[in-house]
Amino acid sequence: MTDIRRPTRRLLHTSDLHLESLEHHSCRYFTQLIIAARLTKADLVIIAGDLFDSQRVKDDLINYVVEELRSLPAPVVILPGNHDCLTPASAYGRSQIWDHCPNIKIFRSPEGETLKLTDMGFTLWGKASTSYEKEIAPLADIPRPEDDGSWKVAVAHGLYIGNIEPYGTGYQISRREIVESGWDYVALGHVPVFDVICSKPVVACYSGSPGASGGFFLIVDFREETGITLSRYAAQYGTSRIS
Repeated sequence: MTDIRRPTRRLLHTSDLHLESLEHHSCRYFTQLIIAARLTKADLVIIAGDLFDSQRVKDDLINYVVEELRSLPAPVVILPGNHDCLTPASAYGRSQIWDHCPNIKIFRSPEGETLKLTDMGFTLWGKASTSYEKEIAPLADIPRPEDDGSWKVAVAHGLYIGNIEPYGTGYQISRREIVESGWDYVALGHVPVFDVICSKPVVACYSGSPGASGGFFLIVDFREETGITLSRYAAQYGTSRIS
């Protein structure tokens, strides 16, 4: 076992913004995301799927989103979901603007991949959705985390099915997969409402869509002394402690 003390860190977790156009009301919640990331002093921002509503979004929206995310002082990690699959025609596939944003990381492998943010003390894993025809099993084959002194965060976009075993792909996520993963936190997307679906031994939450939750974002604090604590933040209400 390592004796390395993990750093205290704050993560902002959101999902399912479903951006459609610069004129659509969903952009208001994206603006609130940028403000929330700054005001809460998040060390890392995770968007757990469906940042965009489809692959048909226009370039002006993509350029706006990239510029706003690039302006943040924190790294931003994006998982393509079932609405914004990583295809050549998608917002992530057809524009090279993402390549010029060192603070933005996109999960791109349909088999799952690990991203190490060594300076931040985070190790992340996620499996990108890359096809509208072929559904994935979001947590299937997740590797056991290494004991390297970092906080382990898995990102998954799918439907929690509880104690039922997955009976196909279909974006299904079981309790067994979460508990047996061994990761510290599982950032979930796909379900529009906030929900803590597991608290021990792994913390797993749906952040909820800010559009469906009144502009709330999930704040996840990592401390060696207290473990993981959860709060919800909205500009009009401030921060509300959950656990």
